[in-house]
Amino acid sequence: MTAVNLYKHSTRSYWDAYNAFIAAYPRKPTWMFKEMAGMIDHQSEVMNRIATDILYPVTRESAYAFAASCDYDPTEADGATDTLTITLNSAMAKTLPIGYQVGGVSTTTGKMVTYELTAVGNSSGTDTISVAAKQQKTYTSKVLFTIDSDDEFSDYPVDGYTNIIKTSMSLVIDGNTWTRVDYFDNSISTDKHFIMIYQSSGKVRIGFGDGTTGAKPTLGSSVYGTFTTTFGVTGQMNAGEVTINLGNDADISTVSNAGSAGGNDAETISSIIRNARGSVRLRDMVWSQEDLEVAARSYSSSIQKAYGIPGIGAASIHIIVSGGGDPSALLTPAAAYVKALTQFGAMPITVLAATTVPVNITATVTVRTGFVTATVQNLAEFALTMATCSFDNQIIEYYQDNGIDACRTVLINTYWAWAFTEEDNPALEYILDKWIALLGTREYREWGQDLEVGDLWIMGNSLYDFGADIFALTAPTVNVAAAASEIISTGTVAVS
Repeated sequence: MTAVNLYKHSTRSYWDAYNAFIAAYPRKPTWMFKEMAGMIDHQSEVMNRIATDILYPVTRESAYAFAASCDYDPTEADGATDTLTITLNSAMAKTLPIGYQVGGVSTTTGKMVTYELTAVGNSSGTDTISVAAKQQKTYTSKVLFTIDSDDEFSDYPVDGYTNIIKTSMSLVIDGNTWTRVDYFDNSISTDKHFIMIYQSSGKVRIGFGDGTTGAKPTLGSSVYGTFTTTFGVTGQMNAGEVTINLGNDADISTVSNAGSAGGNDAETISSIIRNARGSVRLRDMVWSQEDLEVAARSYSSSIQKAYGIPGIGAASIHIIVSGGGDPSALLTPAAAYVKALTQFGAMPITVLAATTVPVNITATVTVRTGFVTATVQNLAEFALTMATCSFDNQIIEYYQDNGIDACRTVLINTYWAWAFTEEDNPALEYILDKWIALLGTREYREWGQDLEVGDLWIMGNSLYDFGADIFALTAPTVNVAAAASEIISTGTVAVS
């Protein structure tokens, strides 16, 4: 995201200050006012940027601080889920505990990925255990750092670990358990509380109180942490990729997985801003279409878009989830969440899967000399997909937060099968910027927004610098309409 100085109009510029000094002190030499005016302008600029970042955050740190000021708790990353088949050396009565670890090397990221059982695995006297698992890794009693400062509200980096699920973190210092809180407002001098400060790098810092508002740990003490990390979306594993018995139980012969799904990265900065403001707005006052939409999206970062339909005595909401996947598991709990926000918590709310209008696209492209045909075709397909994608905002927000390289590896190559490389980053970035420009004042493709074939032609024709010579759209040949409660979604896209 690009920092925008929103408040320059409320402060004096260099020349404002310089001219004011001259007017106030006409008998003084003007050279002495130049540095003074420059200093004032510099301080003004710093204050403008700080004010902008407070009221419209551009970093993850400031977004979390903004959320705290709005009493909003951002949604954390969550691991993908899978079903494991664990084969034993022979038929036996065997039980594996919740948290037992298995893993494998992802062919997508090349990283070692850990899964933990989320239910007790029981063989029931056979040689096979079938059990649910989630992509996450729990660390127990790890030495994180040593208290080396007696300063008030001191904080320390947690080095070596990223994407820590904050609700999983607990600390032990000098044999005493310390509890995580969101802020120290309600902490007293004897409360062994700490906060987690998120950083844009995916790392965290741990902060303590001042001895009055929250206790201060003893100088020189070692801090032990127990916590869980997750890869989020990139923790998805194809069938048969989870093969390693990390728990080293000798009775296990082989491990395999059915193929994982789901998982989310931490809420984007744009989403945190929107939902934090919604937290202030939705004080038991869900009434309008916008209220319904904000409330639904506040329930889970998996809900990427929502369309509210208010009514007398009841209301409904259509939702689209991450990657355009199956929203079934979210429908009932999201409805209960929104219902609780209505007046008296009584209005019936129904949450439904979005009504989509799938659009199949076929096109041809001739490739310029020196470019790889398959790559150019894939880029054209991606460009056409962005022009029709129902969850385009998920891609856009992640790109704006994390850059094109992370967006390519974490989302684009995860949700689609193009396997773009780092060399394709400039083209992918160009495509996303082109779609953002076509959206104009919209943040994303909206319900009721027709698909204009002109947009498809613009997206396809824009790739000349990346190898596309002549682009021709075969279908659709006319605009595709969407009713107010419908949203366009990508069907099949084929570029030959």
